[in-house]
Amino acid sequence: MRGDKVFRIYGVHGGREKDYYFGAFRTIAEANARVDELKSKEMNGANWASQYHDQGFAIREADVETDFEIPARPKPRDKFFVLATETKRPGRWSTCSVDVYRRDTEGSDAQKLCTFERGYAMLQTFEPFRQAGREYALISRDYTRTAVLDLASGAVIAEEEESNPPGGGFCPVGFYVPDWWDLNRGDIIPGSEEWTSRNEWPDGSFGFVWGCIWGDDSSWKLEYLDLSRIHDGVIARDARFGYVELATEPYRSPCLDVSPPPPNGSPRPPFIRFSRRDGATRITLAVEMEFDLATGTPEEWKRLKIANME
Repeated sequence: MRGDKVFRIYGVHGGREKDYYFGAFRTIAEANARVDELKSKEMNGANWASQYHDQGFAIREADVETDFEIPARPKPRDKFFVLATETKRPGRWSTCSVDVYRRDTEGSDAQKLCTFERGYAMLQTFEPFRQAGREYALISRDYTRTAVLDLASGAVIAEEEESNPPGGGFCPVGFYVPDWWDLNRGDIIPGSEEWTSRNEWPDGSFGFVWGCIWGDDSSWKLEYLDLSRIHDGVIARDARFGYVELATEPYRSPCLDVSPPPPNGSPRPPFIRFSRRDGATRITLAVEMEFDLATGTPEEWKRLKIANME
């Protein structure tokens, strides 16, 4: 937090204009342990430290100048799971009752938090996320509407408006909200020389939904979710990526599995990747495309839709 102290390590060498930075640590004990490692390092049979940092290593205090705190682990996606009890109805689609649980902690039993009803099969319509220190989940009670569940209270605090006419609209099949640990390794901490506002992102203010327009269930399309106003009951969705047919196989949300995730946490959906260049955030999607085998020509209407030219 702002005002806390961190301990930065610098390698000092005679005649070098600038000391070499080796990272920041939360405690002096951690910093000293790292210095001991650096002092003992060898390269080509010689002591590396005396060769490149002949005046040793300096530990210097620095103030943390941000209120941001690195989120705790496990990620919400690894922390909660659901059990859906499906009800089949002759001549109509299935519905389900969904129980939400917090996973075992320190050997205790999983804790049931709440139950909600969904008017369709479960699919992968549960995605926990955090925003401003609180935990929520994207859910879909109605097969054409996305909602936000407050995991502390069990209440739905935001939901898309019903489609007009009823029964139309976009049908969610799966959700993804990037967690901080999905895109950061945690090796740079607040107070480090390298720390910038980009290290405080993502913050749970946006996500994604894949599914289909009602009646067009031949493939899953991707749309963007603005979650920045959920406390006002507002979820905004748009098709800014065009008519992208997403290659979601073989991803399965860990929230649908009672068994615990791997020790290092579950992987994020592999078909959505992020990068940052020149201050801009880029997204790379794994999409489905169809080509004529003889000529290599893609389906023209798909190319036009992906380019938002229709």
